[in-house]
Amino acid sequence: MSRRSHHNIAQQRIRILYQQARHVYPRDPELSRRYTRLLKRISERTRTRLPTEIRRGICRNCDTVLIQGVNSHTRVRQRREPHVAVTCHTCGHIHRIPIRSREP
Repeated sequence: MSRRSHHNIAQQRIRILYQQARHVYPRDPELSRRYTRLLKRISERTRTRLPTEIRRGICRNCDTVLIQGVNSHTRVRQRREPHVAVTCHTCGHIHRIPIRSREP
């Protein structure tokens, strides 16, 4: 198999695991966390980058799927540089995403 096909299979599995983790979280948070650890491991083993929406949807500290209003909240902050702050309610970790201004 070619390297490209390995990446395609890995991407498919990562997306499926992420969807399952979001779906299972309300009933079984520990199983959801297991799915996120699995998808991270697949990404590492195949040297495949996680898509941005998946990377930002998982807490870097505790591997919990971040679901808006259920176990996380998002705020836009203006201090220092403008950024979006996503707070995980499970561990309290704050992930900051810079807001870049558009240059005309």
